[in-house]
Amino acid sequence: MIKTNKLAAAALAVLTAVTLQAKVIDASVATVNGEPIATSEYETYLNNVLEQYKTSAPQALQQPYAQDILGKEVLNNLISTKLVTQAAKEAKIIVKESELTEEVNAVKDSFQIDPKTGKQDPKGAEARYKAALKKQGLTQKTFEKKLSEEIAARNLMEQKVKEQVKPVEEEDVKALYANVEAFLKNNTKKIKALEKDDPKGAQEAAAIAAKLKQLTSEQVLIGHIYLAVTKDMTPADVKKKEELAKKIKKEIDGGLDFSTAVRNYTEEKQALASGGDMILIKGVAPKEIDAKAFSLSVGKVSDPIKTDVGYHIIKIKEKRAEKQVTYDDISQNLAQYLAQTRVQEVLISYVKELYDKADIKVTKKFEIDEVIAKQQAAQAAQSDLAVQTTKVADK
Repeated sequence: MIKTNKLAAAALAVLTAVTLQAKVIDASVATVNGEPIATSEYETYLNNVLEQYKTSAPQALQQPYAQDILGKEVLNNLISTKLVTQAAKEAKIIVKESELTEEVNAVKDSFQIDPKTGKQDPKGAEARYKAALKKQGLTQKTFEKKLSEEIAARNLMEQKVKEQVKPVEEEDVKALYANVEAFLKNNTKKIKALEKDDPKGAQEAAAIAAKLKQLTSEQVLIGHIYLAVTKDMTPADVKKKEELAKKIKKEIDGGLDFSTAVRNYTEEKQALASGGDMILIKGVAPKEIDAKAFSLSVGKVSDPIKTDVGYHIIKIKEKRAEKQVTYDDISQNLAQYLAQTRVQEVLISYVKELYDKADIKVTKKFEIDEVIAKQQAAQAAQSDLAVQTTKVADK
């Protein structure tokens, strides 16, 4: 939460994920110290998150209780935001006019890309900004009020960070690297000692090492055309997608530029701005795509590839061999990681303090909670039965 000009994303979230409370207050999903979180506010935020997943990770939404899991996360975020906003008001945090103006301008700038084309369109930015305000039921004045609250909350969190976060020293970075290196080189003796003396540090180093192995493994830059297939599609609909994929490949073979094919056909809207380009890490992508991406030569275009979520056509643009890392390669990244971790620990601890002191009532019901409760009851019953059986056997 360290303030930068790039934090327009947080401000934009106020615009895109928070609606103005209606003149007649609607039902709430929770109250925080007596202040309601409106159902409309929750649903708008959740719908925005769901739309992002539909575009960037549609397969995640096909998992059991996916919407419930996201819904609970959204509600927790709204509660945390409300708690910090209330704390900022209580602390009388002042927001300068220049801060507010800067953030409003940053939000307006974020509308310079036309979502329909994925291209820069500065002339249409103001119209899209005003349309977004209208869609969310916000006036300029009410949006600025919400945004001012967001900035005040952020300033309060920055204040906590400055007061409590210890600066990262080079010796801290070297110590972390030594632990990570043990996992990278599979130094069994040191790993066992670390797991015994510092289990949390061992888990941290193991996770970083796993990520480094992934990032430094063989990679390939591909162009990607995606045609979605969902579980509710009929066999005839799926067949149409397959035929379209074959048609696209035939057009590319006939001379159609791959980037043009991406713009004309891909259903992955977020990819439009990059021309459908993405980097694949060996062993991470779905196995059907992974196999083609790392076997085709640079410049080659694949036949349609079928996965659980649809059809894909990829073009191999660049390849990079596996890379070995040294301290100099990652020292700066490790320092940033340590700094971010310390900031997160302080902020999480502070929000927990607010939770512990707050009067929070959640009225929103989630189906997954009932499922978990039934599973826990069943496990408890089995445990009781096992205890009773043991007592009988002992007699």
